Amino acid sequence: MSPNEQHAQQLADAFRAEHGLDDAPIKDMHELVHATKGIDVISMSVPDAEHGLSMCDPVTGRVVIAVATTPHPMRQRSSIAHELGHVVSGDLERDARLVPGERSPEEIRADAFARHLLLPLDGVRHRIPAGTSGGLALSALSDLVQEFEVSPHLAAIQLRTLGLIDAGTCTAWSGKSAANLAMTFGWASQYRGLTADSSAPRAPQSLMARAVEGYQRGVLGITELAAWYGQDVTDLENELGTPQLPDQHDEWDDDAPLFPEDRREEPAW
Repeated sequence: MSPNEQHAQQLADAFRAEHGLDDAPIKDMHELVHATKGIDVISMSVPDAEHGLSMCDPVTGRVVIAVATTPHPMRQRSSIAHELGHVVSGDLERDARLVPGERSPEEIRADAFARHLLLPLDGVRHRIPAGTSGGLALSALSDLVQEFEVSPHLAAIQLRTLGLIDAGTCTAWSGKSAANLAMTFGWASQYRGLTADSSAPRAPQSLMARAVEGYQRGVLGITELAAWYGQDVTDLENELGTPQLPDQHDEWDDDAPLFPEDRREEPAW
């Protein structure tokens, strides 16, 4: 394991320890990033070549992560974890410009951080019987992919790192798709649900909370709010009720930031 890989693993293990994640699967990366770091994650439709990026406001220091909608849910989760790796390692605070797709040490470390965050080595150890070596069935790979919602390639690397499979098996299993494993081992319905979620745009939580507040105070129309949520106007109005009439003495601040500072609590993951 290279020094860069070791650093990435240390960062991922420390993040899990800090937030009480132990070696359990992380089911909602959007919510995890928002709850632990106060960072909104936006899912949007972009060209296929784009996976994700992090943006930092130089004035406020506010960070937002944007990822592509995709029918490949494990890829989207890895993209969010990769961008979180840049945040945790302090890459956004340095002057060096990060170029998407460039295999710089920072990009390699962010990839490794994502792998160790999503599928910690201890999680693999606790799920593979002690003394198992050289004889793992493909179903063991499927179990890890299903439980931790990671790509077969990512899971195969972790198994290889622990010496549980050889290089040839790692290469072969890395070429499998999550969809194929799901269909083969009976969890295709779960995978279709994950695909539906990752294919849909997802608005940033802080912005939407402020937008709903604006609607309820009568300063934002239901049509615009419904467009942001991607929801039917009538259904959304039924959910939220009728807004109050604008009040000239209302304390709503038109100049307040769309992404105010969060009052956040640690979640029970």
